[in-house]
Amino acid sequence: MFPTKSSFSSLKPPTLLTPNRFVPPLHSFPIHRHPRTLATMSTSEPPPSLPKMPSLIYGTAWKKDRTADLVYEAIKAGFRGIDTAAMKRHYDEALVGEGIRRAISEGIVSRNDLWIQTKYTPSPSTHYTSTNPLTTSLTTSIASSLSNLSTPDHQPPYLDALILHSPFETLPENITAWTHLTSYLPNQIRHLGYSNVPPDFLDIFDEFLDLNSSLPRVSLIQNRFTAGMYNWDIETRRWCKGNGAVYQGFWVLTGNVDVWRHAKVVREVKEGLGLGSLEEAWLAVVMVGMGVRVLDGTTKGEHMRGDLGVGERVREWRGEREENERKWERWVGEVRGLVGG
Repeated sequence: MFPTKSSFSSLKPPTLLTPNRFVPPLHSFPIHRHPRTLATMSTSEPPPSLPKMPSLIYGTAWKKDRTADLVYEAIKAGFRGIDTAAMKRHYDEALVGEGIRRAISEGIVSRNDLWIQTKYTPSPSTHYTSTNPLTTSLTTSIASSLSNLSTPDHQPPYLDALILHSPFETLPENITAWTHLTSYLPNQIRHLGYSNVPPDFLDIFDEFLDLNSSLPRVSLIQNRFTAGMYNWDIETRRWCKGNGAVYQGFWVLTGNVDVWRHAKVVREVKEGLGLGSLEEAWLAVVMVGMGVRVLDGTTKGEHMRGDLGVGERVREWRGEREENERKWERWVGEVRGLVGG
């Protein structure tokens, strides 16, 4: 059962937050207005430059001292999207920047070829108090991220997206953060998003944005894409589709092993397209067929290249015969029946 607004106080995004405190009514705090920017849009308009976001984004969590080398190898293999976070417990943002700069210095890519996104984490590692308010914590974290991810070929530095790693504990805190982040748009930060959000939060946050149309809408959501997380996160994916936001999924492969190993349709996709593995077949239908932007954190070069080749192989195969297109639509339909959306 999906959570309701009345149950919002008990929601706890995975590993990041303590349960939410009382959320006051929307009219109980002031509405701050900012000039309209390029990132401001109605809920029905897609963000104008989000097509730059690749379908496959390299995830850098848990790479530790291998982070720089793996980011470099990922870019060399063909990845053009990089995801990180200002969260030392699971990421090393500085080493991500080192790997990016190495690839640029060797002429493999330029900054404009890349989609670079990072996250601010509402957690004890970014603790804020009356003497260190939330806006100060955000400013400090963003300045560090811009420095860590700067490149010599584009100054001043910018982030393609800044993602709040999870909702804050109260609605006023979320509003304070979102309003403050707007001041960075569109030059230092191009787009804003959320991660680890329960479906009900988006409805609540939308109420505030409806009252303050000058603030930008949520450009992207990054959530766990598994059967156990709100039933394949169906409601959030539908919200994204209806509100012009991009849906990014993590744990798409590692969190769904039992599905792609045993689903008959995944085996048919593998054999039909001549892919190298069932993982690649699952990636094909979820990423290409359903439009989920996938975070891929593989550490093996052959898997990087195999995963990156999936999209092109699907396009080639669909164009070979008319019957292939019909097969493809049937496969995608079967997977949609399994995961919804």
